[in-house]
Amino acid sequence: MLYSVIIPYTIHMISYWIPSLFFYLVDYCVLDKENSNLKNYKSAIKKSLGNQIFISLPTLYLLKDYIYEATERSINNNISETVIKILLITNFSNLLFYIFHYLLHTRYLFNNIHYIHHEFIEPIGVAALYAHPIEHLFANVLSFLIPVILVGIKYWIMILLLSFSTLVSVLSHVQYDVYLFDQSHLIHHKYFKYNYGFGGYLDKLFGTYRKK
Repeated sequence: MLYSVIIPYTIHMISYWIPSLFFYLVDYCVLDKENSNLKNYKSAIKKSLGNQIFISLPTLYLLKDYIYEATERSINNNISETVIKILLITNFSNLLFYIFHYLLHTRYLFNNIHYIHHEFIEPIGVAALYAHPIEHLFANVLSFLIPVILVGIKYWIMILLLSFSTLVSVLSHVQYDVYLFDQSHLIHHKYFKYNYGFGGYLDKLFGTYRKK
């Protein structure tokens, strides 16, 4: 329970809410007080936190045995095996996110589920998980956990990957030039039909990439 649920969940929460708080303070200082994003912070916090409590935490609990087994079978991996697994997990995770995200833009799923996330045309960091619970489960939670469970990875590497992916999710939703690769997700929020993945390479491969 501590190993597979409490520690990963705590790391995720820290990696999400500390940068979200930082960018709230930046927004508060920079944006006009009548800006719609400032007015919508409370709803973004409420929905994101709700998804973390009622979707992320129970999913970790239900999959705790699989997570434990995935880390235990990888405990003796050497450096080269670990590097290969990191590449497999990060790219597999991005592919799953791309697929789930692309499907969420089909008419039925967008009109009934994904439209919630797109209520923020100009997103904010804390709204990275502002989404329908079904979207959060598949696009945000399972797109990370499925590759970890299937590929397997050392425990501390899993924790680092979890923290990194959470941080990237927040940074990709802020209106400042801090994203580690590019700001392609901001373009997605503006135009809807481009840049479904992270980093741009899958979108370039599948013909859905648009530059700023």
